[in-house]
Amino acid sequence: MPIIIAVCKKFNLYDYHDKRKIHSGNIPRLGGIGIFGSFVISTFVFLALNKNVSIKDNLPIMIACFIIFLFAVLDDIFTFPAFLKLVVQLAASAIVTFNGFRFNQIFAWHIPAALSHIITFCWIVGLINAYNLIDGLDGLCGSLSITAIITIGVLYTFSNNQEAFICFILAASILGFLCFNWPPAKIFMGDCGSQFLGFMIAILPFYTSGDYFEYNKFLIMIVLTAFPLFDTIAAIWRRLRDHKPIMSPDKAHLHHKLLNMGFSSRSALYLIFSLQIILCLSVTLAYFMGTFKGFSVLALATIFMVWIFAIIHYTNRGINRLHRGYLQQQPEEPQSEENQNQ
Repeated sequence: MPIIIAVCKKFNLYDYHDKRKIHSGNIPRLGGIGIFGSFVISTFVFLALNKNVSIKDNLPIMIACFIIFLFAVLDDIFTFPAFLKLVVQLAASAIVTFNGFRFNQIFAWHIPAALSHIITFCWIVGLINAYNLIDGLDGLCGSLSITAIITIGVLYTFSNNQEAFICFILAASILGFLCFNWPPAKIFMGDCGSQFLGFMIAILPFYTSGDYFEYNKFLIMIVLTAFPLFDTIAAIWRRLRDHKPIMSPDKAHLHHKLLNMGFSSRSALYLIFSLQIILCLSVTLAYFMGTFKGFSVLALATIFMVWIFAIIHYTNRGINRLHRGYLQQQPEEPQSEENQNQ
């Protein structure tokens, strides 16, 4: 990370401040290179030393994540149109999906192949962009990612899945980045980091696992990714309602609302991080409770998140209305005689 920071400063590769950004000053923005680099090197070393895991079986995922990462790095530097980003994301999703990595069942329902491909495509593309959109606060995307990934790794460990190693190597790579991204951040992960993490979290549940995990897997992933997922759904609805392009930026994401409610950047991060820990614990508890009781716990966790988002939304809306009412009540400043004559 110190090397990446130095390179970014030398070539002016900054996340420049504008009216939408929360941070002040210009911060280096290619921290995702460090996450990706450490993950790939460590993974290849592990695969080379561990004969129980096949490099060939994981090759489609490696190729797809490299495509996502490489294009996102170029996008961080040159800025490409949203349509081109979507094309690349769909191409990477196709590589994964048509090589057998997809949702095969939701609860006890085995999904028809065609529908399974559609759901998987939407899931991967949606989560890539969800983690990209949630990356607006120091430490936020990294902390949401590392907790979700560790939880999946723990569940895979209980299911005796060799792929748990991917989760723990990736979590360690994110931890190294968070040492430099925790507020006040010295570097941001950029699109190359957030899109890569969104892609990896999206594809991690596609490995086969034990019956308990497999039955509730879809709902488990909804709970683990609730913050970025629900925030993205709210953003899409908000832009459709206001007749704006879906990809248009705004300042109405979850962290913006918390800041508007009076939270500091650090306290908003700690609140979201604490709630994410509760979600991860509920998922782990649900795993040990079996299929049906586990489903009940996961359903309650989902309802809890809907409730949290509703409270934040309506509280923020009430504050905005009070602010608008206050501004409307302020008397207009009298014009000077010179201005009146003009």
